[in-house]
Amino acid sequence: MRLVRAWFIGTALLLAGVLVWAFAPVLVFIALLTAGLGLVCLATIALARALERARGKGRSRDREPG
Repeated sequence: MRLVRAWFIGTALLLAGVLVWAFAPVLVFIALLTAGLGLVCLATIALARALERARGKGRSRDREPG
């Protein structure tokens, strides 16, 4: 039974290694795409806030009521 268990664990590790090797380029691409889109969003938000400040308008939640 010990040999069968070792064979099963070895096969599982081998298949996991092959899957990681096969999908790593795709996962890296998705991670870089997500980071790039996050930076674009960050730049857009920063630009919008800078334009708001330049026009003299503050965000509505920053103002005190009444």
